[in-house]
Order: sequence, then C-alpha cells, then structure tokens
Amino acid sequence: MLTRKSRILSIIPKRNKKNIHTVTISNGSSFEVSKEIIQSKSLFEGLELDESDFEKIFVSENYFRVKEAGMRLLSYRMRSKKELNQKLIKKGFSIEVINDVMIEFEKKEWVDDKKFGLAFSRDQINRNKIGPIALKYKLKEYLDSLELIDQISNNIYSELDVENIIIKVIEKYPPHKIEGDYNLRRKLINKLKRKGHYWQDIDSAMHKYSNT
Repeated sequence: MLTRKSRILSIIPKRNKKNIHTVTISNGSSFEVSKEIIQSKSLFEGLELDESDFEKIFVSENYFRVKEAGMRLLSYRMRSKKELNQKLIKKGFSIEVINDVMIEFEKKEWVDDKKFGLAFSRDQINRNKIGPIALKYKLKEYLDSLELIDQISNNIYSELDVENIIIKVIEKYPPHKIEGDYNLRRKLINKLKRKGHYWQDIDSAMHKYSNT
C-alpha cells in the first residue's frame, strides 16, 4: 500500500518569533516549527514527505519546545525535578513529553534532586536559621522522596551543626540576660520553635551558649 505524500510549498519565518517558521504543505495545511528542527530534519521547499515523516517532525518539535522551556527555567536558578515538572505542566506541555525530557536532563545532570536539596537547604538555613522540622516541610514542596529529604536534612545539619545555628539566633543577647530574664528566654524558645528547631537542640544550644 502506497503512502500519500505532501510537498512543502513554503517555509516562512514568523515576524514576531524569529526562531519559529510557518511551514505550508501541498494538502493545504500549515504548521509552526522551530529553526532547529528545520535544520535537524533537513526541511526545504519542494521536499516531499509522507504522514509518518510529518509525525516525526511534530514529535521532535514538541520535544524541542519542552526542552527549550526547561533549559530556560534552569538558566535562572537550580530547580528540582518536581518543581520543573510543575512549571512545564502549567505551560500546557504534554506530561509524556515532559517525562522524556526529564530523563535527558537527569542523564546530563542538569537536574539533580540531591544537589538541589543541599543547595536549597544551605540557603534557607543561612538566611533564616531554620531547624530540621521547618527544613523538611520546605523540602516537601520540591522533593517527593521522603527518604531523600531525611538524607539531605541529616547531611546538612551534621555539616552546619544545629546548635551553632541556634546560637546565631540568640547571640545578640548576652548569656546572663537570657539566663536571668524568664520572659526573654521564653520568647527566644518560642521563636526557635517557630523556626522548626527541636526542643532538645534548643535546650542544648542555650546551655552551650551560657557556658561560653
């Protein structure tokens, strides 16, 4: 059985999108395609293609657009796989194509949840002096694996020392003032709890600070 072919009549760049071209074919239809796909598929006016050829072009174009959008998002800052997926879905891209692109991104280490989690955690702790409870809660917004979240939290607090993080919150008050002023001490404890620190770490850090 012969497959009916169509010929490319014109390939015209769009005025408002230099990288996008409008391809018109002999069956009367037209579609938009990126310059990169035109080059990779060696498309030119007069070229005859069958339906399967056009389908491959559409598949490649969809993949390219998702990949380009993903790379654009990554150019601003590091992102987790979950966050990147959510951003691309909101842009209206196919979940199946997004998953294929994520496989490439992970192979090339453009997306690495562990590296993201460690960098994100350091930033949050350095800026906000948060504790393990708050950190795990924040990481759940970006990571699906509870095992990975626990691993990142354990690594980061062994690296940065949770007691020293707590001391940075209270060190603007001299030790004797914290020890002698019950209301101030209670206020600081509540503040540290809101920042997601465990009571045993708070108590231990305060004793350590009092003995400096």
